[in-house]
Formats: sequence, structure tokens, C-alpha cells
Amino acid sequence: MELEELSRFNSWWTTGLVREAVLEKYKRKLYDELKKNLGRRQALLVWGMRRVGKTVLALQLIDDLLKGGVNPRFIVYFSFDEAPSDVRDVLETYQKLVLNTTFEAIDGTIYVFLDEIQKVQDWESKIKVYYDLYPRVKFVLTGSAAVALRKRSRESLAGRIVAFLLEPLSFEEFLELSGKEVGAVRKNPGLWDREMTGLLYRYMRCGSFPELVGEDDEEFARNYVLGNVIERVVYRDVPQEFGLRDVELLRSLLYLVARNPGAVVNYRELSKNLGRDQRTISNYMEYLEYGLLVRLVHNYRGSPLASARKMKKAYLGTPNLAFAFGQPDSHVAPKLLENLVLVKTDAKFFYRNNFEVDFVLVHEGNLIGIEVKEDESDIRQLKLFLKHFPGKVVKAVLVAAGRETIEGVEVVPAWEFLLGSRDFVRRLG
Repeated sequence: MELEELSRFNSWWTTGLVREAVLEKYKRKLYDELKKNLGRRQALLVWGMRRVGKTVLALQLIDDLLKGGVNPRFIVYFSFDEAPSDVRDVLETYQKLVLNTTFEAIDGTIYVFLDEIQKVQDWESKIKVYYDLYPRVKFVLTGSAAVALRKRSRESLAGRIVAFLLEPLSFEEFLELSGKEVGAVRKNPGLWDREMTGLLYRYMRCGSFPELVGEDDEEFARNYVLGNVIERVVYRDVPQEFGLRDVELLRSLLYLVARNPGAVVNYRELSKNLGRDQRTISNYMEYLEYGLLVRLVHNYRGSPLASARKMKKAYLGTPNLAFAFGQPDSHVAPKLLENLVLVKTDAKFFYRNNFEVDFVLVHEGNLIGIEVKEDESDIRQLKLFLKHFPGKVVKAVLVAAGRETIEGVEVVPAWEFLLGSRDFVRRLG
């Protein structure tokens, strides 16, 4: 590797500053947690969907380190997405041509930021070698894939790495970026129903991505998500990782989920309609999950093994993906709202057995049931859920239009649920 190739990512070596053009003033909620962990020995891994702000987070952390007095040459950043290379090549070039010495000879911490690390073959083994050899090297890694990043980091870097998921923008973050005073909204939610309902629809269309929060041109927003997220993952990321050739099958499956989020995945029917065998369909759906474009939710059966064997429902990584394919049909809108609730709660289960509950949150044997409905009086499914699991359900929530409690079921407007202004959502498990 030439010094020029490495230097173009690290302007602070000559200026002492991160370029303002690549920094954002707004900091995601995860920023403080990452900053707190910068002083710890373990490597940090930030993973999440494309375009949700992982690179900006890394540059904000670098900016903070520089302002805190860290020697600019003790910080190196490289993006494997923009310039294919290898971990060893980057770090050997950095030591030889920038530090002019080895890591072990440096008195102080060296901060190494590696973007889109999943692009490097056997990256976890290479990071492990440097981690073990050089205790004063602090790694901050980012990646845009799910399964491989988490699985490989847990297996090869156990005890050496702490992983953080950077979700698409939350509704709270969307409101803050839109200039709304969230504290005032939470204080008197009833006064904000009309405005928040309008903003919720905008958020559902394109509000998951920081660069689109203030975008008024819907065609631009649609093409942005289509080109920078969907097609990047479908036509490049996933095929490169798994050696796939049938990329159109990936796109077709994603399109089907976008047109009916929350539908039960029927592999036999999909196989018949798409002309592919069931095993291939199943694998490709998992590849979409790997690319964070699809979330699969399992039918709750009391144990992980039993649930894994039962039916699955497929949702989008964010409802914004549905709008990228074009304006959804009117019947899809309630399902996209349901999809938002899934992203908010990170639910792993639904329940279907003579009756159905949209989402089930599980923690230490306790259950929370959540239904998303247009009619606030439709609590039948949640009442059956309470009756079916006596003593286990600690909360039943209906996401609808009103604000009341009906026969043990708490009703809350969708925007208020997503904002988390009342304690309906707890990240469990």
C-alpha cells in the first residue's frame, strides 16, 4: 500500500482536524456509549444497516479524541468499502510510513478505526493477532452485515470485543433532527397528536436514514434508499459474501416482503411462484436477514428450539425500504406501522395458535404482548393472550389511536409508543 492511499482517509495527520464536511453536529444516542468504551481495552464493533451513520459515528469519535489532545498521528482510519485492501497491509504501512516505528515502541494509545471490516477475508483472526500482540492498540470496527460479524466476533474474539448495534434512526432521533423539542412533546402528548401523526408518516417513508430527514423530494429519497441501501446490499454485499449469482431472486424476495410485511413465510408457495426449490428460498431469505434488509420473527412456543421449528413472519429492516420500491398500496400502511413497532421493540416472537398476537417480548419467563390495530377497541387477541398465559404476561399493549386502559390492556397512540414517552417498551433479553 502507498502512503498516499492511506493519507487520503486521514486528513488530521496534516491539519490536526477532521474535515467539517464529513462531520455532523447531531450525535446518535449510541455515541455516548461508544465514547465511554473508548477507554477500555476491548475492541469495539459497531454494526448496522448501510447509511444509518456508522462512518459518521467513527469520525465523530476521532474528532473528540483530537479535541481531547490525542496526537493526530496516533489515530488511523481506513475504509475497506472504498479501497479494497487487507488489515495487515494497512497497519504495516501505517507503522512504517506514518509512525516510523512499531506499535510496541509507541508510548501511548494508538486508535485504529477500520470501516466495513466484513469486506476483509478472515478479518477476525487478523484483528486477534494485533489485539494480543499490542495491548496499547485500540480497535474500533464497523460493518454492514449481521450474522457473520456477530458470529465471527463471538467465536474468534471472545472477551476481546464489545459489539454495538446502530439501528436506523429512532422516532425520537428523527424528531430531534427535525428540530422538535422532544421534552415538550413528552410533557403534553395530547397536544401534539395531529402534528406527530403527520411526522410519523414522514418518518415511515424515509426517516430511518439521517441524510434524508430534511429531504422534501420524495423521488430523490426513494432513489437514495434504492441505490445506496437496497441495490448495494442485493447486488454487491450479499453476493460477494456468499458467492451468489441469482441476485434477482434476492430482489424478488425483498420486494415480496415490502409488499406484505408481517406475512407468514410459506416456502412451498414461494417455491411454486418463483420457480426455485424451497431450500434455496430459505437460504436466500436468510441472506437478506444477513444484509439487515429483512427481519424474521418466530412463533413463540416457550423454548428457543421449539420456536425455531415453527412458522416465521418476515418484516423489513425499516419500512423505508417499502417506499423505495414505490408508493405502497393502502392496505400495506397498517402493516408498515406494525413493522415500525417491531424495529422499536426488537421483538423476536409473535404468537399464533387459534388466535394471534403481533409481538411477544420475553424476559426470564415473563411476557409482554403487543398488538398493532387501527381500532382501539379491538382488544380480543390480547385478552385471549392474557388468559392463555396466566401469571406470565406482565403487560399487554394495544398500539392504536386512544389513551386508556381497557380490561388490563393499555392503549397508546403509535407515535407515542415509538417515542417511548411512557414505559411501554423495554428492551428485553
